[in-house]
Amino acid sequence: MKALRPWIALAVAGAVLVCGAAFNLRRSSLLPLTHALPVRVVAHEWWWEFDYPTLGIKTSEALHLPSHQTVRLELQSGDVIHSFWIDGMRKPIDLPPGKTQRLDLDVKSPGELRGNCDAGCGCGTVCMRFRVVASTPKDFNSWVARQRTAPSRITAHNTTPPACALDKSVDHRESPQPSRPDTPPIRELH
Repeated sequence: MKALRPWIALAVAGAVLVCGAAFNLRRSSLLPLTHALPVRVVAHEWWWEFDYPTLGIKTSEALHLPSHQTVRLELQSGDVIHSFWIDGMRKPIDLPPGKTQRLDLDVKSPGELRGNCDAGCGCGTVCMRFRVVASTPKDFNSWVARQRTAPSRITAHNTTPPACALDKSVDHRESPQPSRPDTPPIRELH
């Protein structure tokens, strides 16, 4: 039995090291990304709000992102259950009212992606499509400068179904189209 004590001690020390390393990896993934650009995304019936709090910009036109920089999206719903999806994501992210979901993205190159609400949140779901515009850092900074001098891009929305939801020529059962080959690669960071 005395001959086994050093081996048992070595095994216990190894287990402690492995557990400690795993804990440090998990803890570091929970730390805030200090270099990430924060963007608050709020889903409404039946439109999206994109708020860049550190830049003083709010828009409902498109989600603009700089390429080659991590972006932290804080996703929320302002009313009913919505679901956030962008070309290249593994799966949509459900957005129940009152809960904030976080998604860290790293867009590798400039280009344009499509996004939408994938939840079937009402007759206006079809109107919840949006563009994701990934720009070079220089072009993104130019967009920021233009937004700061332009009037707010948030338009008044009401709770009646938008015209696009009432248009009988639109197939409301349409599923998202597959990614085009020219769309920039997007990577979800976890």
